[in-house]
Formats: sequence, C-alpha cells, structure tokens
Amino acid sequence: MKTAPDYEGLGAQFGIAGALLLALAIPLSKWGWVLFLASNAFWFLFAIKLKYHKLAWQTVIFSGTSLLGIANTFYPGNPVQSWLTGLFT
Repeated sequence: MKTAPDYEGLGAQFGIAGALLLALAIPLSKWGWVLFLASNAFWFLFAIKLKYHKLAWQTVIFSGTSLLGIANTFYPGNPVQSWLTGLFT
C-alpha cells in the first residue's frame, strides 16, 4: 500500500528548523528563509489536499514574505529592498 507524503509533518519540521536558524543570528541564518519557503510549499500542499483554502492563501502570502527575506539577505541592496526602504523611511 502506498502512503501519501506527510506534508503536515514536513511543513512543521522545515518551519521549526527555519525559525531556529533565523533566531540563532549566525552567518548561516539567512538559510532560514529558504527553509521557511520549503515549509510554505509543504503547508500549501497539505492545505490543497484537505481543501483548506484559507490556509492555502495564507501560505501563498507567507511564501511572498519568505521570497522577500531571501532577496534581502542573499542580495542586499536589491531593487525591491531599495524601493521599500525609500517608501517607508
């Protein structure tokens, strides 16, 4: 018998690892954003599988914030960061 992937468990594990990595504030911490993005993907699959549409939309928005975190930490001074900094300062 085939079993479905444990999207809920994987989403939780990647999210916990990402949060811990960001909280440590070490040079590798920027990879926490990548783990968050992976977590978002698993939570999205979980939500779609169970037809939790509001959770699916939440993970879409969280994926956007994860992509913004990736852009800002891996590519400091990127055009989006510069635009947002100018907009809110």
